Amino acid sequence: MKKGFSLLELIFAIVVIGIIASFAIPKYLDTRDSALVSTLKRDISTAITSIQSYHLQNGSISKISDAVTLNTTNWTIEDLKITYKDNTTDCAIIEVKESKLNLTVSADAGDICKKLDEAGIKTTSYDLF
Repeated sequence: MKKGFSLLELIFAIVVIGIIASFAIPKYLDTRDSALVSTLKRDISTAITSIQSYHLQNGSISKISDAVTLNTTNWTIEDLKITYKDNTTDCAIIEVKESKLNLTVSADAGDICKKLDEAGIKTTSYDLF
């Protein structure tokens, strides 16, 4: 007598695994996006506070990297500009211009940007005195 699973048992197992996966995968992806939004919110808050403090102590800022260190996996850091891209579109930009610190959030740039906007991260300008 041969031992093993019948074709019907294998098909049933595959269907059950498919049903479980159809619920689990979207939940996992949503959790991952929420974690990224939380990280970006924290990074934006930290960057703004650090840049303002650096400018207050030194009277000017020539490179943002002197004031703050951010994860380069999420952020692109230039001299006076920090950018987060959702896919290939600029989503959140922190930029120093003259005596202003500008935060620009494009809610239509992607899902993460939309969730940032819904979380209260909006386009804002701060004075650097």
